[in-house]
Amino acid sequence: MAKINVKVTDNNNIARLKDVLKELKNYTVEVGIFGSDEYVMIAGVHEFGTTIRRGKGSITIPERSFLRTTFDEKNEEWVSFFKSQLKQVLALKMDVQTLYKRLGTKMVADIQERITDLDAPPNAPSTIAQKGSSNPLVDTGGLRMRITYKVVRK
Repeated sequence: MAKINVKVTDNNNIARLKDVLKELKNYTVEVGIFGSDEYVMIAGVHEFGTTIRRGKGSITIPERSFLRTTFDEKNEEWVSFFKSQLKQVLALKMDVQTLYKRLGTKMVADIQERITDLDAPPNAPSTIAQKGSSNPLVDTGGLRMRITYKVVRK
């Protein structure tokens, strides 16, 4: 009787898929301004508003939320984007970190767009005269440029 060599290969990738599912839980995306420069303070002032007291007077900077409002407006869209990209991860055509990087990039672009488009509450006439622009969140573009993301391993 002839001896037949048979090699069985597992092409269903179940083990790899289990690893991918575990890896998905290990990451998060953080979006905002990181560090400690003046733009962190500027972002906080505009996101929540504040009153600055000087001598006998004060200046009130109204809330111009660009992070929270973008999150509220775009959260469902971001979830849909994540799910559509997840299909590529589950098909083993993209790694988990790339998925989170793509989501972070999309979130940053949406927040930057919000900063550019926001027009209420408007700047005070004295502020418009000082900076030469009526856009409440854009002066030099520094705030907008500093919006970034990071993929964090839990």
